Amino acid sequence: MDSLIFAFHFFTNLPLPGETDWNEQTAAASLTWLPLTGLILGLMLAALRLFSQNIGFPQSAPLAMLLLMAAELWVGGALFLDGFSDSCDGLFSRREREKMLLIMKDSNLGAMGALGLIFALAAKLFLLAELSAQGDFFYVLIFYPCWSRWAVNFGVYHFPIAKNEGLALFFKSAQKPAYFILGSAFVIIVLFFMPRYFPLAALASLLVLIFSALQIQNRLGGQTGDTYGMLSMTAELSFLLFAAVINTYL
Repeated sequence: MDSLIFAFHFFTNLPLPGETDWNEQTAAASLTWLPLTGLILGLMLAALRLFSQNIGFPQSAPLAMLLLMAAELWVGGALFLDGFSDSCDGLFSRREREKMLLIMKDSNLGAMGALGLIFALAAKLFLLAELSAQGDFFYVLIFYPCWSRWAVNFGVYHFPIAKNEGLALFFKSAQKPAYFILGSAFVIIVLFFMPRYFPLAALASLLVLIFSALQIQNRLGGQTGDTYGMLSMTAELSFLLFAAVINTYL
């Protein structure tokens, strides 16, 4: 249970009761539960969307999606967004490897990080607004947070780390195949209850995720705690994009 409590305390703002030791073993095992934290977040977003529809506010789809995104940030936290923005600052700086890693370590938000955040959040807003008109939208809200958090487990398990320090080492050092297998099995079970085109959208998103992870590895020599946030955002946006495109032609 320590790893479950850790997963909720570290990766969400949900007030799960209990305390746990913050050590490498617990951190690595917590990755098993990451898709579950996303699923619970998705269920809360779907419930909020249902409630807002019933009271008739807001009428505008973009405004409704903006409120959902605000709720997601409030409940899920901004850990992955922080990593995404830091990754944008470093990877798009066009510097050598060591300088990129130093830029990513800096807590200050740079121009590329700000632009990356603006683009990512705007893209998410428009994709959610587009998908909100489709009959499967509640399933989209339930699944995409689960999928984006599984991407972190995928990145930790399958790719080396760029340096022997920091958050990436904290999660990587005690990683076991069982943590990835169990987390992946959970996502597959969730997919079984989703619309029939979701597995195809997830597969296409997985290909984008692998390509992105390999590009990061080529630039930095491996992953960092920040790039896990970039992988999460990549998985999230690519799934939403492919879900919108595939459903349009089905």
